[in-house]
Amino acid sequence: MSRHYLIDGYNLLYSLPELPPGNWEAKRSRLLERLAAEKPFGNNRATVVFDSREGAGNQSRLGDIAIVFTAGQTADEWISGHVRRTANPRIVVVVTDDQGLRRLIRGTGAKGLGTAEFWRQARPSPRDAVRELPIETDSITEELRKKWL
Repeated sequence: MSRHYLIDGYNLLYSLPELPPGNWEAKRSRLLERLAAEKPFGNNRATVVFDSREGAGNQSRLGDIAIVFTAGQTADEWISGHVRRTANPRIVVVVTDDQGLRRLIRGTGAKGLGTAEFWRQARPSPRDAVRELPIETDSITEELRKKWL
């Protein structure tokens, strides 16, 4: 069964060991780029929700990731409302370390997932997946010399 990850955007951003440099737009962009590259949500749907108490709100996409800027409400309110309106909340995974948000979704059937555990699900980058094996050419050559000579 496919899951839907609802990600508390600023909470996940602050969980990074180093906050990306630049203004808030650049910080959000770096977070979204990392999510798109590492895909800790696997092949499931993902929606990243950022607080935007002022303005009309905004929704966009970056590849597989839906991005929501709330309008007149917090990300926590948007996420908990979305969970409660979902026909099957058991497919929803809320990614946050915010205990208040976790309390808001308690009893709905949705799963709460901490940010550290979420990042551990990330696919290794291709360069991490390729490991160089130590090759001792001198010992191989000597071994072959003994067998063949």
